[in-house]
Parts: sequence; C-alpha cells; structure tokens
Amino acid sequence: MITRARAVQLPSWAGKPVEAELGGWPVVTHFEAATGACGVGLTDLSHRPKAIAQAQGIDTHFALTPGRAKWDGQSLIACPKPAHAIIFDLNGAIEPQWPDSTYTDMTEGWVLLGIWGPEALGMMQRLITVDLEPRTFNEPLYVATGSHGIRVQVINLRTQSPGFIIACARSHGQNLFEACLRAGTQLNLKITGTDDFYGWLANDCK
Repeated sequence: MITRARAVQLPSWAGKPVEAELGGWPVVTHFEAATGACGVGLTDLSHRPKAIAQAQGIDTHFALTPGRAKWDGQSLIACPKPAHAIIFDLNGAIEPQWPDSTYTDMTEGWVLLGIWGPEALGMMQRLITVDLEPRTFNEPLYVATGSHGIRVQVINLRTQSPGFIIACARSHGQNLFEACLRAGTQLNLKITGTDDFYGWLANDCK
C-alpha cells in the first residue's frame, strides 16, 4: 500500500492530533484535548476521493446546471460548466471507485478542507469576494474563484448551520490552510479532526 504524506501541516497550538491510517493517508480523527464549541471548525479532508467528470450529458445525468451543486448522502457533486462535473466523495470507499474513463481522479492533486459552524459564512467572506449566499435559490452553490492569489473551488452546502467545502491544487494547500487560519482568527476558529466534521455533517446535511 502507498504511504502518503499529510496534505497540510498543523500548527502546534491546535493540540496533539490522534491519527488513523485510511488507504495510506494519515487522517487526523480528533485531538487529545476536546475541541469544544467553536465559531468555525476547520478540517482537512484531503484524503477523500475527488474527481472531474467530463462527457456530454454528465451534467444532465446529475440533474445540475452550472453553478449548482447537490449532496446525495455520499458525495458532493457540482457543475462548473456544461458537460463537466466535480465530485467530492465524503462517505464512500476510501479507494477511488469511479464508474468509467470519463472520470479523472484528482484525489492526489487537490487539497480539500471543510469549513463549518455558526461563523463559517463570515470566515468565507473574508477569504473570497464573490457572493456565497444568493437569494435566487436555496440549493447548494458551487463557485470557482480566487483567494489570496490561489485558485479555489467552493461549495456552499446551504445547511442549517453554515458549511463549506473548499479545494485547491495540492501545491497551494498549505497557503490556503494558513489563509483560513488568518481569516478565522477573530471568529473562534478551531482546527478539528474528522470526527467533529462528520458529527456536524450528520446533523446538518441531511
């Protein structure tokens, strides 16, 4: 089995991480000290499978139009433009299992972060300038934009308690992670493990 390095380096103030190995990835499940309540949770999800699907009709297959996204209980699926789809698999098998050759695996190429909690929208508004809460529809939203010179992809899950998924090229992952830390400084941001993220997901993203 391939042994992979963690996508982002954690600051010492986050606490002592407790790791599990999933598909060769070192995954922080929690920290020894309880996270407790926080304004924003920041979780590294880079180990999760990710893909680009490109084919005529792929957006129709997922019943999506450009700029829209949806959660099917296993994956977040977004439509950046006609005949394209982005897939972030959050609950499926850890080893990518894509249906056919129209899917290009991006698991190694993208860093994926979960940003969630009551102050998550305020933090995201400090990271990027585009409107992440349009009033014209209530479904999950997808945008591709820039943050501090980094090209990012963002999904607003439009959950009861705000939650976002943000991705970028792995080569810029540490810079994006540190930009998130700066943006959340005054919003009671805490770096969390996957246990806290999935607890939030189970409660807020039905």
